[in-house]
Amino acid sequence: IVMRFFHGLAAAAASVVINALMRDIYPKEEFSRMMSFVMLVTTIAPLMAPIVGGWVLVWLSWHYIFWILALAAILASAMIFFLIKETLPPERRQPFHIRTTIGNFAALFRHKRVLSYMLASGFSFAGMFSFLSAGPFVYIEINHVAPENFGYYFALNIVFLFVMTIFNSRFVRRIGALNMFRSGLWIQFIMAAWMVISALLGLGFWSLVVGVAAFVGCVSMVSSNAMAVILDEFPHMAGTASSLAGT
Repeated sequence: IVMRFFHGLAAAAASVVINALMRDIYPKEEFSRMMSFVMLVTTIAPLMAPIVGGWVLVWLSWHYIFWILALAAILASAMIFFLIKETLPPERRQPFHIRTTIGNFAALFRHKRVLSYMLASGFSFAGMFSFLSAGPFVYIEINHVAPENFGYYFALNIVFLFVMTIFNSRFVRRIGALNMFRSGLWIQFIMAAWMVISALLGLGFWSLVVGVAAFVGCVSMVSSNAMAVILDEFPHMAGTASSLAGT
């Protein structure tokens, strides 16, 4: 359990650092375009993890899941060490002080617009994780989908996610990160309302499948553009803003 704690701590640190690193390199719209691909990987990972983990359990044992994680960590660490250099110029670096860090967090919490971006992005992810936890029960138990076919319906979410990520990367330069963020939220709101209506009116299983896939597909678009707008507001404390937004 202790090692799992440090495992999660390191994974959280990596997800924060990558956002700050990319903000140092790219301007807002380009950052949003690149972040959409990062968010694609971040979002696909929890969607694919149960499938991959299930196959590892079938063919090997649960011990090998941790060996695979260790191997992935070693490969990632080697690539970071040899391929990624420091992106923040020395004159922009801040020494670590607890009071300064707490003050930065307080400044972010006082910024109502940034806080609204964070909450919207958080609720977007919450909707996806609600599906991850309840999806098998809703599909298999309520709608009588055969367990061996559940993966195909599950994969439809990944297809929508990939399509919306490509859409975001193509149009964010023209439309802007903030407008793309708002568009993604509107799509998710409409799809959430659609799923409620389809459940109340009994419109059928496929109305639910399409609604879920469209909602999940917009997670990357919402999160990447929210992060771009937030870090553009606070470029001088990108690490702090990234950590709070990621939380």
